[in-house]
Amino acid sequence: MPGKTGDSAASDPLRRYPGSVQPLRPCPFCGGAEVWIHGDIEPKFIACRKCWAFGPTAPTVTQAAELWNKRATPPETNMAAATSG
Repeated sequence: MPGKTGDSAASDPLRRYPGSVQPLRPCPFCGGAEVWIHGDIEPKFIACRKCWAFGPTAPTVTQAAELWNKRATPPETNMAAATSG
């Protein structure tokens, strides 16, 4: 049934992808947990649905997820690092 709660890609952005794709960390800019995988276009990348920041591009969804997770740091950590210098 269309519009059913919990049945959208936004509620589980990894549901269409293989189990080898690791869970996505929150956005490093706004802390938003609702991220979107742009896997139907080339190159692949992850984007935040809250602030529309996007991660590094990659040839596969698995690689895009890995790159997103490597750069994803909660905003509190980014702020602490910027002010502790």
